[in-house]
Amino acid sequence: MKTNIINWFRINNWSELNFQYRLVDVKIEGVGNDAKLLNKAFYNALNHLAYSTKGVVATAYHENKRYVAVKGDAILKQETITGSPMNVILTPLEGVFQLNAKTLDDQNLDLALKFLDSTINWQLNKNRNLWDAGINTFLKKTPLPLSSEIETDIYQGFKFKIVAADKDNVFICLDLAYRYADKKTLSELLKLIPKERHNDLVSNRNFLYLNGDDWYTVKGKSIGGSISEHMILINQKNVSVYDYIAHDGKYANAKFKAPLNKNSETLFYSYPSNPASTFASAACLAKRIRFAEDDLHRNSINDPNKRFYKAELFISNYFNHLKFNGVDLKISAKPYKKDCKVFDLPTLKYGKNAVLNPYEGTVKYGKPIDAFPKRRREFVFRNGILSESPFTNQYLFIPDSVSLSFGKTLKYYFDKGMNNIAPHFPGFNIHEYSTKSAPFAHKVFSDLKRYIEQNRLAGGSAIFVLPESSGEDGSFVRSLHKIIKKELFDTVKIKCVSAASLKRYLKLGVNERYPLSYAVPDGLMRNFISYQTNTLFEHLIINKKWPFALAHNLNHDLYIGIDAHEFYAGFCFFFGNGEKIVFDVDKVSKGTGTFRNEKINYKVIADKIYAVLSRHLSVEDNKPKSIVILRDGVSYGEEEKALCDVMQRLSDAKLLDKAVVQTGVIDVAKSTSVPVRAAAFNGNYRSLSNPDCGTYFMMNKKDAFIFNTGTPYFVPGSSKPIHVTFTSGDIDFEKTLEDIFRLTQITFSSPDRPTSLPLPLKLIDTLIRDVAHEYDFAFTQEKEIKTLQPSLN
Repeated sequence: MKTNIINWFRINNWSELNFQYRLVDVKIEGVGNDAKLLNKAFYNALNHLAYSTKGVVATAYHENKRYVAVKGDAILKQETITGSPMNVILTPLEGVFQLNAKTLDDQNLDLALKFLDSTINWQLNKNRNLWDAGINTFLKKTPLPLSSEIETDIYQGFKFKIVAADKDNVFICLDLAYRYADKKTLSELLKLIPKERHNDLVSNRNFLYLNGDDWYTVKGKSIGGSISEHMILINQKNVSVYDYIAHDGKYANAKFKAPLNKNSETLFYSYPSNPASTFASAACLAKRIRFAEDDLHRNSINDPNKRFYKAELFISNYFNHLKFNGVDLKISAKPYKKDCKVFDLPTLKYGKNAVLNPYEGTVKYGKPIDAFPKRRREFVFRNGILSESPFTNQYLFIPDSVSLSFGKTLKYYFDKGMNNIAPHFPGFNIHEYSTKSAPFAHKVFSDLKRYIEQNRLAGGSAIFVLPESSGEDGSFVRSLHKIIKKELFDTVKIKCVSAASLKRYLKLGVNERYPLSYAVPDGLMRNFISYQTNTLFEHLIINKKWPFALAHNLNHDLYIGIDAHEFYAGFCFFFGNGEKIVFDVDKVSKGTGTFRNEKINYKVIADKIYAVLSRHLSVEDNKPKSIVILRDGVSYGEEEKALCDVMQRLSDAKLLDKAVVQTGVIDVAKSTSVPVRAAAFNGNYRSLSNPDCGTYFMMNKKDAFIFNTGTPYFVPGSSKPIHVTFTSGDIDFEKTLEDIFRLTQITFSSPDRPTSLPLPLKLIDTLIRDVAHEYDFAFTQEKEIKTLQPSLN
């Protein structure tokens, strides 16, 4: 046990709060006890009542029956939601119900938390110094001072979540939040690019919309004509977008207004929470929200001392003046102290059966654990990778825009680097591909595909050198990268590198005797080796050659990672200690109108698991006694159903006895609505450091947080935990947490540090992320003909 502080601020007068609400009964015409239909109807009712009452809704239980709870002053009547083929009948109960800490039970705790959360959100939205950046996220309207020196405004604020350790102990969990927005308005950006590319700049991107005093996040859809000419229907009257904004909307009566230009383009957008509805607005009042590039992200890195100091300031400035039902909320000014357990770091196994114990060994300075990250990398180079099976054919694709001498030098360095860690590596064969059809990525790809077919290169693996950008915005190289990774996914396994990046290291004439040859100068060699090593370890992954494994088996015999990215579902089977890992992928359908589809039908899951396990069990004597599904993000019930189906099928096939197999479904998230941070006291109570790697705590019976970074690893800023949720099953949750922690300590792409997700999920992300997009051949062809052809004519 070690005492840490957590960014939870106790609501000291929680027991004094009273919650008033009304209840609505939900029934379906002509349906008995069909649980699936009843659940679907219930959640339709939740959405309907949230819209009609314009307030918070929650699931509530009264006399052991489930109802929808709405705010206490809601005006309700019996109504029917028409459906096909059945109608949902909503019947309000008479009277107003009340809850407080004394009458609250675990079933209705969520109701109380949601009502309090809604009230706090409403009050923070009324604060004119803040803007709404999304769910429970608020930022100060004044950007950080350093924003004046760059082309981007950096907004700092906070995100929060109300959490309950139990029904008597409730906290506000608060962490820092940042957003990055262009200084230029969208209207100014549109003037810098051809009109045919306007919609590409806007579609599916987030924007900060400055609607007078009211600032909020919207999702762009498309661009229209001038706001003074585009007409919209308001109160059965046609008015221009400009007239509505200037005279009738929130902007009209605002105290502070961004400039409104009559000639501004019309921006069509939706709200992130309601993508189906489209609204017209002014592009001159919108600013593009950007992802944090490395240089920008450095400005938002906070060590534990700064992070907790700023969190305390936000609590003091924005939360200590809030009310609930007329009662002042009394929130602790200091974060919560908690004694946390710490998992031991796992022992690892490398080539030549070498074993690395984090806590044992000889080091020059300090303790063995202090040098563990460095020793992890050294063990790979000293002992080689664990996988000894033969490699497939290996290719090095270079564009015809670089010289053959460049390609031969690159082959020399890559061959040498790979042989250092995998002596049985056969070496790369150089293949030159044509870029004569640039900047049309789809045409360059067609030539490449024809070359691969003619030379019978299918089935191999390749490092693919992308050409340099020439006189354009880089869209050709980006499109080429996407299309080759997607279209060749089942033909050649590809790791892409950039010619521009390589030319930072490979220079002509380093050796005076060979002025036309390339080499890496001594002054650049250290950085090149780092780049080369990362590239080669990622190349090992696409070859499914694992550098190391755990020295000992996990608590549970088999972990199955499952994740979905767009049209692909990935499955990763981790057996025992990880010396055997099986990866598979399936194409899945994408829901109509959805941008991301992460739900996978149980039949797809069950068939894939059965296919892999039936092969494994038919040749293995050791039958798994416990099987756990790890779901990246949120499971949807399909995983539990699939696991039950598979157990029955395997049992029927006499491949295992389901009666003796424990099973479970676990959700794992690196980003979560609960923004937990922790810090350890660094020798005294005035200085903070990151918690030890392996620190964990249970938020409640089903939710836990694991800090898989921290000492002995160097962490710039503050450690961020992974959120683990027990969804279903009969497995030991704490033993599962230990396994998940161990799985985060196996990082194949960077062997000297942990990974952000347990290995089965991280491998899926690595292996299918480059194909989980819409840039197939047809899409790229259509887009390039539309945008490039006119500009080249």
